[in-house]
Amino acid sequence: MDKSTRVQRVERELLESLAQFLLHELTTPLPCYASITAVEVSPDLRYARVFFRLVGKEGATRRAEEELAGLRGVFQKHVAKNVKMKFCPVLKFEFGKVTERDEIDVLLENMRKPKQFGD
Repeated sequence: MDKSTRVQRVERELLESLAQFLLHELTTPLPCYASITAVEVSPDLRYARVFFRLVGKEGATRRAEEELAGLRGVFQKHVAKNVKMKFCPVLKFEFGKVTERDEIDVLLENMRKPKQFGD
């Protein structure tokens, strides 16, 4: 069954909002690189699965998964405040782990680093 246009729009809005929060507003430094890869919203818009990609060594990704799971309420509050909907979807986190960074991970990581004089 194809997703409705509304569900797809909500998925895009949630992805953008959560990614911006993770990149710019999360005050807790994570022990590994993390990115949000996708959001899947239920047809009734009540639930959303947020897919994270964690890049790093096994111990670091495990700690990051635990930290992000503990911050689910902070992400939930951000969505409730910033995404205008009648009901705020309940977020559920899903984690995928990668031991090596690929070219995209390196590019994204470099975007986060402040530019040094002379770069």
